[in-house]
Amino acid sequence: MTSPVRQAAMSKPSQPDRAEESDANDELRVQQQLSAAIYEHRLSPGTKLPESDLCRILDASRGTVRKVLDRLANEELVDLVPNRGAFVAKPSIKTTRDVNALRRILEGGVVRTLAGCPCDPWIGAVREQVAEEREANRVGDTSRYIRLAGKFHLDLAAATGNAALEQHLRRVVGQTSLMVALYDMRGTNPCSVHEHLEILQAIQDGKHGEAEKLMEEHLIGLERQLRLDGDDAATIDLATALGSPATATVTANAGAASSKARSRKFS
Repeated sequence: MTSPVRQAAMSKPSQPDRAEESDANDELRVQQQLSAAIYEHRLSPGTKLPESDLCRILDASRGTVRKVLDRLANEELVDLVPNRGAFVAKPSIKTTRDVNALRRILEGGVVRTLAGCPCDPWIGAVREQVAEEREANRVGDTSRYIRLAGKFHLDLAAATGNAALEQHLRRVVGQTSLMVALYDMRGTNPCSVHEHLEILQAIQDGKHGEAEKLMEEHLIGLERQLRLDGDDAATIDLATALGSPATATVTANAGAASSKARSRKFS
């Protein structure tokens, strides 16, 4: 019979287990911070990501930073260049067109799949987040607006219950966010919040053919806002970009106006 003392000792996580859990938490934290900075256009395509700077700014080990950069490279958000280091990915014009075409295929599939799913469990929450998206855009909270605009599309994918579809779309939405940051055409405003509401209403009314058409037109319109002769990325201050979205918005005065214009074309 095992003694109570021995049972208690056996139930406690071992020191290596705790260390592994801590490492995993660190990796997740660093990945979330870097991904958010890329998605929200605080880090522009082509920005260099020196390991030493990332370790210092994010308070992480070199091993953690390397693992995270490898993962982001697999997601095509980061380019790892031999003998030069890591850079925020800078997709080519052909890649931009190909990924936008893939996104239309995936999101058309999302709407078709939703034809067989009940709306009641999810549509109210999505309407509320679109209202938050509208408010963020109105008050000029660029980072929050970009995040919520992309979340609309991911929420529809989540409503299908198809985890693989949601995972693939999450990756593609991240890539198209990079492309908007690189190729967006200044001064245009496709009124995306209104289009999101039209798509939602068509789904709720059971007009899934119309919803699919609206989604395709929405995504084609976004691609048309891209100027496919992108300039080189501007110099970015990593510490500012990897701070809180609010800090980045306040301190990056030189890029604030252009960043706000970019946000309206994300989704």
